[in-house]
Amino acid sequence: MIKLKNLFLFGFNFLRNPLRNASITPSSNVAARAMLSGIDFSKIGVIVELGPGTGVFTEEILKKCLPDTKVILIEIEESYIKLLQKKFGDKIIVEKASAHLFDSILVKHGILKTDLIISGLPFMLGGVEEKLFESIRKQTEMGAIYRFFTYNPPAMKQTYKNLPIREISFVLKNFPPLWIYGIN
Repeated sequence: MIKLKNLFLFGFNFLRNPLRNASITPSSNVAARAMLSGIDFSKIGVIVELGPGTGVFTEEILKKCLPDTKVILIEIEESYIKLLQKKFGDKIIVEKASAHLFDSILVKHGILKTDLIISGLPFMLGGVEEKLFESIRKQTEMGAIYRFFTYNPPAMKQTYKNLPIREISFVLKNFPPLWIYGIN
């Protein structure tokens, strides 16, 4: 029943704002496992998830991370924030903000360096991606791992042309199928 409710919420948010909610369905559990594949969670103390939506990746993150890992979710959609807080409680910190405010959110929590950044964000519009990409570049140069997915690699490569991304995997068992890319 909860998964069905989340599916309807996600579909509703897609219809309401398709540029912010770039898919009609949440990512699959298979995609979530692929997103985190090959990461040594024993070395991960701070995780920031950008655009967690209904928390599919968050759920997998919490299965894998150590109990004292700080997990910060940055989400702009109020309906998802309420769902995430109810679903994960005090295991996570939810910030209602745009992802381009990444650095100021870290400062707010006294964090200088993240270990893992997971992004469920669609392509960004309005120039906010430059500020976010600079934050991601800074964090990955300090050793953070960055993972994100796309439904359209050619368009994504244009967006990320100034970052040293590499393809991690292709996930057929997702609707629609997706590619995972990352840094480090």
